[in-house]
Amino acid sequence: MKIAFIKTEIPGCKDVKLKKIESVFKTLKDCLNLYILELLFTINQFKMKVKIFSTLLIMIASFAYSQNYYMYDFRNVPSDEMSIMMENEEHFWSKVAQDQIKKGNMTGWAMLERMGGSADEPNILFYIGAGSKKNIDQLGASFGEGSQNVMSQMGEDAAVFINRALNIDSRRVGQVILNRTHTEFDTDWDHHNYVKTNFSKVTDMNKMNELQGKVWGKYIKKMMAKDETSQKLWSASNVVSPMGSGYNWNYLTIDTYMTYSDALDGGWKNSPKIPNLSEINSLMGGQFYKQVMWKVVMSVNSKGEFKKH
Repeated sequence: MKIAFIKTEIPGCKDVKLKKIESVFKTLKDCLNLYILELLFTINQFKMKVKIFSTLLIMIASFAYSQNYYMYDFRNVPSDEMSIMMENEEHFWSKVAQDQIKKGNMTGWAMLERMGGSADEPNILFYIGAGSKKNIDQLGASFGEGSQNVMSQMGEDAAVFINRALNIDSRRVGQVILNRTHTEFDTDWDHHNYVKTNFSKVTDMNKMNELQGKVWGKYIKKMMAKDETSQKLWSASNVVSPMGSGYNWNYLTIDTYMTYSDALDGGWKNSPKIPNLSEINSLMGGQFYKQVMWKVVMSVNSKGEFKKH
């Protein structure tokens, strides 16, 4: 039997001339092993790149969470001044918010009115979404820039009357800067009409953030997904400023709903099986410092779209 020369073209090997059947199989085996090693090395490189990319995404997501700053601005407005304030907010300040949100200097804005409660408590709450620390730092300048932009759009004559209308007491009684650490929302959530704010004084902020995500956040996410509650959104935040023992609360969770009746009873479709909250309750002294209900009067979303509720 005449043995011809055999040429192999397996990746990782050069052309090989063989004269014996035994050497053919040996060389083929060596080449195949070399090819498999190169393939495994390539796969491992790919896995490493995927792992690095995934880690980078997690870092970016974590950074985004750590940059979720916003402000609560509390007012106590007398009844005879309420209509003027409402008009100013709708026709001027909401437009300032729209201008700045579209420029990326803010992430959201809303005016809320308290439902119930005592007369000496704040009856108006403004939500001002900032997002980053940079935006918080420049919030005053952003409102100044937005005011000038809105004024210029109205014209010089109209601006005279607008300035006169805006020249009223803000009735501000407090401002708080918070950082949102957890958020869960219903799949069809677009907006909400009622917000229940749950204020607490916690002894260990980091532990509370951990438990809120692992225990209640996980639970309410499941309940909303299973349509066991009509709640639309839940979030947890810790106070960044002001801080100290002289303040009554340093932690906030909110529950949002479409109707007042759902806000009052939690919107449960059936009797809920509440998870063990003993650790959470222990961190906040056994109960919330205060729970307050608010109606959203008007808002501007993250796209800069105004809505009157």
